[in-house]
Amino acid sequence: MNIKTELIKSSIAEMVCGRITDFEIDENKVADSKAIQVLSEIQEILKSGEEDDFLIVDEIVSVFIRHNLDFCGCHDF
Repeated sequence: MNIKTELIKSSIAEMVCGRITDFEIDENKVADSKAIQVLSEIQEILKSGEEDDFLIVDEIVSVFIRHNLDFCGCHDF
């Protein structure tokens, strides 16, 4: 993690959120569609037939990273 990059990301996010006013968005629809997409990707990983648990978990973590979902980190062994 690069601290300067994280600070810039945070600053940009604050600016964007500060400028967003009233707009029509169905946050439940967005969350549901995102959840379905993530679950579908995980389902494909599980159906792939991979037998190494470590590789399965690593692929699932990659799904979370791709979708910018917090997975509370993981340990490198």
